Amino acid sequence: MLHHGDNLTILRERIADASVDLVYLDPPFNSGQAYYATGRRDEGPRFDDRWEWDAAAVAAACESVPPAVADVLRALERIVGAGSDVAYCAFLAPRLAQCARVLRPTGSLYLHVDVRMSHYLRLLLDALFGRTNFRNEIAWAYRTGGAGKRNFARKHDAILFYGASARAVFHPQYERVRYRKPFFSAQRDDEGWYADVLLRDVWEIPAVINVSAERSGYPTQKPLALLERIVIASSNAGDVVLDPFCGSGTTLVAAQKNGRSWIGIDAAEAALQVASRRLSALTRADTGATDTPPPSPQGP
Repeated sequence: MLHHGDNLTILRERIADASVDLVYLDPPFNSGQAYYATGRRDEGPRFDDRWEWDAAAVAAACESVPPAVADVLRALERIVGAGSDVAYCAFLAPRLAQCARVLRPTGSLYLHVDVRMSHYLRLLLDALFGRTNFRNEIAWAYRTGGAGKRNFARKHDAILFYGASARAVFHPQYERVRYRKPFFSAQRDDEGWYADVLLRDVWEIPAVINVSAERSGYPTQKPLALLERIVIASSNAGDVVLDPFCGSGTTLVAAQKNGRSWIGIDAAEAALQVASRRLSALTRADTGATDTPPPSPQGP
């Protein structure tokens, strides 16, 4: 199901308690920028990632979330000050609380954020799920253009991974390591010696750039390999995957390709049009099921 509208309203009114097995969120990053479709700046930004302090909005957020989460927001205001960082956290806090509500006890949540905000948001998630349900802070590392002259090139995002409970589904994943010589249980193929070892929390996956085959033209699109890894690791076939900021639909494509059901939400009609086209392009061979077109987006 695709939903068009404010994800907070849709989560509250249309998604039932304990009905979702996996949530992946890739919200705005508090980057201070407006994002445009390539070459279409004249049509205005696809989305605006600039935040301003709004005391009434922060107070309303504190009223709508569990007390422990409200305490974190108030503490951040005292420590960081009344500004864009806390305004951004206040925007996300009620949405994260709704995502926690709709998760089954066997479910997991992955929050994809900028490393300059991850420490604040991790406090919010600790308050929601408890520190014992923190699993990983995954570093997604990539190589793209651009670097500052006063710091090392910032080329990774943080993905905060929490289980809804100790019963959260998890399927260990493996990565292949190459060796120059035989090493314990190392095996050999045409390229040399190797062993398949448990996957680390640092993931080297190429970003979607201008020459990427999967590029849809939507700004901030994430690679399918990244989302497939998350979907396969933290859900089972037939499970429900939710993306409240679905953008170009990569999470939904990963879910459908791997036999999961999905729910996507986005406030931008253009985003849902891209997602719908990508989902419609999946063939019977890709999905292992009937290639029925996805439903039209539902209104707010």
